[in-house]
Amino acid sequence: MENRMERLAGWLIRDKGTDYLATMRGWIELEGVPRGLPREAPAVVFGERAEPARLTVAKIEVDSTGDSGTRRRPRLAVRPAGHLSTASGLRQTAREWLVESGFDEIVLPMIWSRSEEYGAEEFQLAHSRMDDIDLRILQSPEFPLYTALAEGLDRSFAFGRCFRYEAGDGAASSEHYLMEFEQLVFATTFEGLGDCMAQVEELIRTLAKAVSVDLDDVDFLVSAPEGMSDVAAKGRAVELERVVLFTVPASWPAAARRVLVDRLEQAGASVIALEGDDDVLRGGTEVRLAVETGDATVATVHRILDTAASYVMPGNGISAAIALQWNPAWEAYLPLEWREDEQSESAYPVRSITSRRETDADGNERIADAELYLKGIEVAHVRAYADRTQFEENLAKAGINDPNGRFGYLLDALESAPPGMVGMFIGWERLLTVLEGLLATQEAQLYPRDGTGRLVGETGPHAHRRTDRDADKE
Repeated sequence: MENRMERLAGWLIRDKGTDYLATMRGWIELEGVPRGLPREAPAVVFGERAEPARLTVAKIEVDSTGDSGTRRRPRLAVRPAGHLSTASGLRQTAREWLVESGFDEIVLPMIWSRSEEYGAEEFQLAHSRMDDIDLRILQSPEFPLYTALAEGLDRSFAFGRCFRYEAGDGAASSEHYLMEFEQLVFATTFEGLGDCMAQVEELIRTLAKAVSVDLDDVDFLVSAPEGMSDVAAKGRAVELERVVLFTVPASWPAAARRVLVDRLEQAGASVIALEGDDDVLRGGTEVRLAVETGDATVATVHRILDTAASYVMPGNGISAAIALQWNPAWEAYLPLEWREDEQSESAYPVRSITSRRETDADGNERIADAELYLKGIEVAHVRAYADRTQFEENLAKAGINDPNGRFGYLLDALESAPPGMVGMFIGWERLLTVLEGLLATQEAQLYPRDGTGRLVGETGPHAHRRTDRDADKE
């Protein structure tokens, strides 16, 4: 993305011969600071950001007239979030794409009478003037969006806040699960699951280009049972939550492929060829691998693949190698019921009570859902909704008591709902994590989502050198 003039306010600091602006977004290194300015003083800086943590100064205004000795120099920062400018541009790019595609922006409520779908714990909201109403903070925009579609709303989108508590050793321990997060939601009617998956792909490719990654020639793998309507499987069906994907470029010789496979197998991983020649070791072809790991070996496998991804053969562009390792892949038409070995906070035996159900060639019931993974992170979810009849059946399969009392408003709306209602949900922080090359989804947020508003961690370049003597001076 092109550099743009920015205005940043903070504390001008000269440390170890380098000029910084200490802000609540983190420490920004400054280039081109004029001589003769105070060593430490409040300042406003105008300039162009060449990279996330470095700014070239065009103009600087320093408050050197007052008694700065009584003002405390900022020592803490919320998160060093130099990527926020790029994130803002990506949000604008997404909005422009959606509007040009005929979607109208709407605002969804953040509270609802019931917001859960999986039976997980909800956040209750107490209101002094609404004692007789049981309000819940939304876990996702699922039910208000479903209701709006059923009432006739079409082709709309929203950036919605979500609140979810996921405990245990499974989801909550993942660095990509957050207590509070944001979803980009867009929805339509009279369209199938496959058509909406294609729309998500087009948006992802558009956003990737905004950060100089070209995915136009990179296929999105589709893992799905054969014979399901509207979605054609590409590659071998595999449960993506259990594996790490890796693409071996065509330029890799057989020797390099052998080294990779040997190291993965020595680490206890199983290697499966999903696309291309089943002979993983044959040079001259591009092969996409599914690498299944055990709990004890996942970190080792990730290190091996990270090292392999940085190995670029002569003639391969680095940007092309990066695009390959995004490994975009869909897992579509998931089983209706949870597997016995799955860790889930759901109180229901079924994955979804709102999804349309279909039956595969083997007679197994499945939900018309698709999950998109980039770099092994689930970033998007597409859901084809059930009509009234199937919704009532889903409630019964989930063992929900008093379905009319809890979902009567929706059952009434579904009586005349348009066909082919589909919701597309993108985990915005997760997508930013991939687009920005961040290590964890928490880094895509300015504030830590622990509900306390606490400032966390020193983010100065030399914070680890700080001594008790320095603290005494402050």
